[in-house]
Amino acid sequence: MPFVYDHIVTSYKRHATQISFSFNDQEAKVDDYFISVVCEDVEAFVRNQINQLTHLSLNTLETDGDQMMLETNINRICRCLKNSLQSRTEKLKVEHFNLSVLEISQVVSAVNLLHRDILRSVIVHLPFEDQVFPADDFIPLIEGQGRQRLDLTIMLHKFSLEVLEEVRTLLTYTSQLNSITVNYTIIDEKCIELIAETEHSPEKKTVKFSIDHADDPIEEMTMLNLSDNKCHLNIFEIPSIMKSIASNLECPQIQSLRKVSRGIRQSVDYVKPDPHIHRYVFWLKNYLRVDIEQMMNGPIATRYKGSLEQKAVRVVNDFDLNTRHQKSCMNWLSIEMDEETWKLKEEEDDPALSKFFKLLRDVLISRTSPLKVEYLTLYTRWQCLMMDILPYLDAEFLENIHIHRIEGINEECTIDLDEISKTEQWSKAKRLWMTDLTVRMSIQDMNILNFKWIQITVETMTREDITYCRKSLPQSSVFLVVKIRIKKCSSEDFLATLGEPYRVVNDIKYIWYFRIENEPKYLHVMLEQIPLQNEGRLQFAKVPQTESPFFRIS
Repeated sequence: MPFVYDHIVTSYKRHATQISFSFNDQEAKVDDYFISVVCEDVEAFVRNQINQLTHLSLNTLETDGDQMMLETNINRICRCLKNSLQSRTEKLKVEHFNLSVLEISQVVSAVNLLHRDILRSVIVHLPFEDQVFPADDFIPLIEGQGRQRLDLTIMLHKFSLEVLEEVRTLLTYTSQLNSITVNYTIIDEKCIELIAETEHSPEKKTVKFSIDHADDPIEEMTMLNLSDNKCHLNIFEIPSIMKSIASNLECPQIQSLRKVSRGIRQSVDYVKPDPHIHRYVFWLKNYLRVDIEQMMNGPIATRYKGSLEQKAVRVVNDFDLNTRHQKSCMNWLSIEMDEETWKLKEEEDDPALSKFFKLLRDVLISRTSPLKVEYLTLYTRWQCLMMDILPYLDAEFLENIHIHRIEGINEECTIDLDEISKTEQWSKAKRLWMTDLTVRMSIQDMNILNFKWIQITVETMTREDITYCRKSLPQSSVFLVVKIRIKKCSSEDFLATLGEPYRVVNDIKYIWYFRIENEPKYLHVMLEQIPLQNEGRLQFAKVPQTESPFFRIS
């Protein structure tokens, strides 16, 4: 039995400032397509809303129906909400946001696409009895909040000791929170004694953990009197002083400083220092490891206990925490995998891997400005995973794209580039390295004329491909060298297309020179193919006239 929304409430009909979609599987039986109508309404509203909203709420009302159907529809609603928020040119302004989710990452993705300076409260509804939450999942939501502090409410079935422990962990992130409220249906009796000092209302079935900001150095900065002998404020808690200090720190020092005290954490979060990360490497193997290389100091390695399925959220949360305020250009971003993952037929065969890349994509999208990376290295043959990363990097800074097969795999591996080659990042990059994966498309469709240097492997080159390279590469203002490994090569096609070579070496190497119009340069073409072998190696290069055999010193 699918959802049906039985009412929509809007306030201020002339200029709506509030909308609430309510879903209830018990009100009426409707055709399965009806949830699509709901999604279309949500998308139309979110895409086109201009004015600031006081409330945006997308929730289930009852959960006594078909849980599998409800889970499917919640996923569809969350997905359509995220897609419509991503399509906006400006972030939607919402004061109070309420969403039913299956995973905390769903509300994090949505909240990161809202205007965080406007957002005042978030209600996360976990509608099913077996749902629990790790505190780590909430960290990107909390730490992404700006000067406007957040009231966080978690609606769930049972308030247990496990839930209490996770809430206590969240309470260490106080600089961005006003309160944490838990709405429950039942409560563990052992919890009641442990929450005696909180605002507990058994009638309303709520527990509120309020946070006192009376000694917040940011709010009290204007009242600070350093000559007052009674002032016990740590000097690092003064944002102006922290700014001058943190500008000389790198990622591990910044994170260590945040752990000293609540006041210092608030000061650091207010200043938002650049961590100056030089290189960030994910190792998604039979172990999980992240290597961070800094500009000045040595590398830092973090190893995670557990599988990618268990730790995907934690690994991505740490990436968000470490890189959120990175303004300088990172030299290298790399993601490596193990042989077991590589041998899967489809990326959907590993839900944890797919989840990891989507979480990483959400973090990149949520940034106030695209992450600047000079070198991107991905060890994968799945284009869809690459599309979770490549389009969300700063196209003005990405110069090198490396896509590789992992070591130890001897079988032939192919790759599609039809989507990747259309991205702005691809069209502005300068170097492409992809030698151990075979491209499954014509070189004419690869959009290669923007690259200075290319090294790739293709299945074959038709006479049309050869003609395209011969005529188009010299017209590129940036082209220098293109090296192509051809799996099924025909020297006869090159001879028929390019004509008689300038030189043939041992019946293996064929060399041509073609004069480039309006430039004192030549297109140098060299094909190497050993007789009776299918494979060939081809190189196009732009060479100065002085380096050609036709140059004569007068």
